[in-house]
Amino acid sequence: MEKSFTKKLNDIDIERRLLLSENCIKDFPRGHEVYLKFKDEDGQVWTFRCRVPPGGGSKPALSGDWFLFVRSKHLKVGDVIEIALDREKDQAAGEQFTIKVKKTTSTTRN
Repeated sequence: MEKSFTKKLNDIDIERRLLLSENCIKDFPRGHEVYLKFKDEDGQVWTFRCRVPPGGGSKPALSGDWFLFVRSKHLKVGDVIEIALDREKDQAAGEQFTIKVKKTTSTTRN
């Protein structure tokens, strides 16, 4: 893998969209949107809509199948995801990203 990005999920990531850091996808043209394919640890391919708002200081956001991914993986606030970009992979196949999940363990109080 060439680059990776790790993020601890917050309520906006779980309920609305996954906000990425500005330089996570810095080669992506501002003011555009594309559909990117991500392969998870089980080999399932997910298609997330990625939009980079125009102007400086705006963060790329993933939506679309992101919500299905969140529900399927039972993600919650505090869980961590890692997105990796592999520029060596065949870009025509569209699977140049992988996504991994680290679940947080919840503790119960008595």
